[in-house]
Amino acid sequence: MQTALSKSARGLVIDSGDNLGRKNLLIYILMLAFSMSLIPYTIDPYLPAFPAIGDFFGVPNGTIQASLSGVTIGLAFGQLFAGPLSDTFGRRPLLLLATLGFALSALALFFSPNLTFFIALRFAMGFFAASADVVARAIVRDLYHGQPMLKMLTRIFLIQSLSPIIGPIVGSQLVGVGPWQFIFLVFGLFGLTLGIFSLLFMHETLPVAQRRAPSASGILRGFQSVLRDRIYVGLLIVSALQISALFGYLNVVPYLYQDHFGLSAPEFGVWFAVNSIGLWLGVQFGGLMAKFFKAQWLMVIFLVLAMLAGLFLTLTAGSTLLNAELGFFAVIFLFGAPATIIPTIALLKHGSEAGTASSLMGTMNFVATSISAIAYSQFSTDSTADVGLWIFTLFGISLAVILLVVRPWTIPDLRTASPSHD
Repeated sequence: MQTALSKSARGLVIDSGDNLGRKNLLIYILMLAFSMSLIPYTIDPYLPAFPAIGDFFGVPNGTIQASLSGVTIGLAFGQLFAGPLSDTFGRRPLLLLATLGFALSALALFFSPNLTFFIALRFAMGFFAASADVVARAIVRDLYHGQPMLKMLTRIFLIQSLSPIIGPIVGSQLVGVGPWQFIFLVFGLFGLTLGIFSLLFMHETLPVAQRRAPSASGILRGFQSVLRDRIYVGLLIVSALQISALFGYLNVVPYLYQDHFGLSAPEFGVWFAVNSIGLWLGVQFGGLMAKFFKAQWLMVIFLVLAMLAGLFLTLTAGSTLLNAELGFFAVIFLFGAPATIIPTIALLKHGSEAGTASSLMGTMNFVATSISAIAYSQFSTDSTADVGLWIFTLFGISLAVILLVVRPWTIPDLRTASPSHD
């Protein structure tokens, strides 16, 4: 077995969280949390600016709404390539490339002269944000396994899940006081700062001896390994369905709240942040409950409750802002509750191909949302009827997949599973 702490030609390699001192542990939590925050920072801060961006380029709301598909396609490609490449060349260089690429894309968007340039750079921004996310998740799996991994993810998400709260507040306030381009300037500088700190403090976590061969066949073997795992494949499908449900909410809520309920951009930012608090609470609640109950059965409970939240949105369609807010808050809470459980179980058997496993899951998530964009464009933005039915249906299918494919009773209890770095 590779020693947990070894030297490589490029510096220190740390492949076990047991070798992170208290100070280094905090640094890793912060850097990994901020790296995983780049996806929400690619999406959430700009939702309040949709109407302003449409006015600037002289296009209807639907066109700007459709531009979110360019972001999701970028997210899908970023997830697809970054994970396998990090299994081959190591985590650190890929993470540095991703954070700096995100920064440069965002800063270039500050000068975007036309819609074509805007969409192309939004694709790039999504590509690099997804790359940072998938490599960060692989780093967590390099360092931890089973219940310790779930615990580390919970700590990371304590910070990362604040990003959907911070993002729309910052975005809406910037739109309220200046041009929408300021949003890209602020988050571009954030990405640049993160890249510099990663360069200074992030060590490699994947020893050379554990890397995949730098060839197409080596990468292909990584994909074959994870796709032979029934539990992983089932959770791959569930994850894609859940994020498709979430993106239904993201596509509808800016127009529902601002055009139908008459909120201003700053007011919308506040309400959107309130919903995002539900995500933060859900992540922490799920991680806490997993200390006392089997994580796989918690997933089942969360899916059932999410179905009920979608049904509530459907049955209360056309009523008040309060009812819409209650339903959406519950959906976001229940989306966050299994956020640490799903990747922990999915990567349980895939230490040597953690990048590939994380990559494929992320790719399927955003391929699903890109395909689902066809449905999003047909949703009514005057009520919660369509999006509520969408949420109810997707979480219902997820429940069926968990029971018929994943089969929770075949998964070991994470609380008693022995640590492994295989």
